[in-house]
Amino acid sequence: MANTGESNETNENRRIIAIIGLGLMGGSMALALKKTGKYFITGYSRSAETRRQALEACAVDYMADSVAEAVRDADISFFCAPPEAVIEEIQANAAFFKAGSAVSEVCGVKERVFRDITAALPAGVDYVGIHPMAGKERGGFANADEGLYRDAGFIMTYGENCRAGSEKAVEEVIRDLGSERIVRNTPARHDAIIAYTSDLMHISAAALCRSYAGDMTPAHTAGAFRDCTRIADIDAGLWTELLMMNSPHVLPVLERYIRDLADFRDALERGDEKAMYDFLKTAGDNKRRMKSLR
Repeated sequence: MANTGESNETNENRRIIAIIGLGLMGGSMALALKKTGKYFITGYSRSAETRRQALEACAVDYMADSVAEAVRDADISFFCAPPEAVIEEIQANAAFFKAGSAVSEVCGVKERVFRDITAALPAGVDYVGIHPMAGKERGGFANADEGLYRDAGFIMTYGENCRAGSEKAVEEVIRDLGSERIVRNTPARHDAIIAYTSDLMHISAAALCRSYAGDMTPAHTAGAFRDCTRIADIDAGLWTELLMMNSPHVLPVLERYIRDLADFRDALERGDEKAMYDFLKTAGDNKRRMKSLR
């Protein structure tokens, strides 16, 4: 077993955290929590290179050889991978979770994840999902950053039967990652809101970059171009999975967006300055209201 010299039996009184998947999200979590000194971090990654990098960076206290080994003593197990992989791993290892522990994940879609995970978990093991509103264009442990989650928004989701202690333990971890902006949603409400605030933003950026002027240069671009297209440098596989899984919520939001674009196009074709002004003024007023949201 590869580790940093400290076994998971020498954790003193620290809470044991298992992090399954040590790419950008899991690696950043490990780095941040390790720095607090409050937790004993057990890690696991399918990739031998990722395991090597995480050990070299001292991101974990112990590197497990399997998911089962990683979670068996963990008080909280965080799965940091795309949703289908998370569901499969939890289903395959459900028997190994410690009684009284909590299982969490960082997926950007929750309804299906919540349903499948809670159906697989044994009695006495709670599900508390989280969605950190943070990330980078490039993944992998090489891009992990202990400050990735600092001041980021976090959405927590869990079922009615979740014990208060599990919920509070996961919330404490979130705060130790550097966030105080925590909200709670049902899985369905999470997916409905995220369809607009995240999914549609990625679709919009992708559409803007699906074609472009071949003779453009950096001199033709400024902040507006950078802001609107930054997230088009996208992980196509991950986002195909997320968008397909959340399609019941994405489709109505996308249809409304297409109607809004059509309204603007029609105003432009008619030369209707008032309709165009009203469109832009409503958008500006709404944006200012968004800035005041708490």
